[in-house]
Amino acid sequence: MADKKIPTINEALALARMYWGFSQTEMANALGMSQAMVSEIERGTKSVTLETLDRYAVALGVKKSQLMFFAEEIEGHGPVRKGRLIVADAALRVLRRLKPTETADAEAI
Repeated sequence: MADKKIPTINEALALARMYWGFSQTEMANALGMSQAMVSEIERGTKSVTLETLDRYAVALGVKKSQLMFFAEEIEGHGPVRKGRLIVADAALRVLRRLKPTETADAEAI
């Protein structure tokens, strides 16, 4: 039986970045790292540390736990490939639930 590649937090970060409309360069600037590092993280050639996850969470305005939950929710959907993005309806619904709203931000204060 062939091993099936399971989406990881790396791919979830790539999906979240694209959903929120950031290019890799814009995300790199928001994270305080190079575009090459963002690319390596999203391809899975660099591991995601808690510090990196925290930086993504701050840049995207979500909690680290929400990013991890999203990674679990996209399990079983095809991986992201350079030059194209195929997002399952389930993944989009999860992202819409996770996207902060002005009302939620005001309640948190």
